[in-house]
Formats: sequence, C-alpha cells, structure tokens
Amino acid sequence: MGLWTFIGVVCMLFALFGAAYLMRIGYEDWRLLPPVPWQLWLSTALLGAADAALLFGARAAQRRCPRRARRLGVLGWGLSATFVASQSWAWAAMAAQRVDITAGPAAGFFYMLTGLHAVHVMGGMVAAAWVLARARQGDDVRLGQALSLCARYWHALLVLWCAVFGLLFGMTPELVRDVCAAVGITVR
Repeated sequence: MGLWTFIGVVCMLFALFGAAYLMRIGYEDWRLLPPVPWQLWLSTALLGAADAALLFGARAAQRRCPRRARRLGVLGWGLSATFVASQSWAWAAMAAQRVDITAGPAAGFFYMLTGLHAVHVMGGMVAAAWVLARARQGDDVRLGQALSLCARYWHALLVLWCAVFGLLFGMTPELVRDVCAAVGITVR
C-alpha cells in the first residue's frame, strides 16, 4: 500500500508540472526544444532494460532461484545507474547546443522534469541496493516480494519517463491549441 501511495504522489507531482508546461506553452516567449538528443533515446532503452531486469529478477526469486534473482537485480541497478549517466550526457548535449536552463521556459522545464525524474530513479536505486545487500547476506526469504516492489516502482518510472519524453518533445503550441479547441477550451 505504501509503494502505491508514493507512486500516486509522484505521478501527481509530475502531472501538475505537466499541466504547468501545457499552460505555459502558449506564451509568446516559448521556444521549442531542439531535436531529441540521441542520448535520450539511449536513456529510454536503458530504463526499459532496467525495468525488465528487475521484473525477471523478481520472477526468478519467486521461483526460488535467488542467485539468478540477485544477478538480475544487480543488472537492473547497473542499467539504472547507466540511465542516470546517460541523462547527464543528454544535459551536456543540450548545453552544447546552447540550451541551458536560462534559454527559455521550455529549456527550464526540460532540466526540471528530467532532473526530477533522475532523482526518483536514484531514490529507487538506493532502495534496490538495500534489497540486494540484504539478499547478499542470505535473506532470500523476502527477496521475491522486495524485488517485485522494486520492479513495480521501475514500471512506474518507465511510464513516467515516456510521458515526460512525449510532453517535452511531442507537444507543440499548435497541438495544444488544436486539442483544446476540439474540446471547447479557449487558449491564448
């Protein structure tokens, strides 16, 4: 229950920032972000692979294969660390294109949303490291349940990442205006 509550709070936080992004997109000073840096595509693949590794690790633990479960958990953790590194690399790529946090509202949202997401990934990595450390000490009894909780959190992180990615690089002022007009909402 606690994990679902936390995931709900995190999703609401990102939903509120997403709503602010959509409200702000119509202002005259809005400048679209440059094309998606390839590092973000890599990040997406890494997060998906980390999610899969943790899911298969949880399944291995439930089938009483703790050694395989630990290996997959460590793989998921390593892929998550690589995701965070790839995010930093994407930030550097954006900065090289002169898109820093002061480049305008879209850039500010980019750094805020991707940074906030990375912080949540790192928080999950702390929890996963704790689970894996306990498993390494021989606490295999609850490994399946603990890895299942980690996998659920990574599912949420992956869905959230896809939503952030789509928001940042798929939404344009014209699209927002057209969708709002279709449902009868007047925008700037």
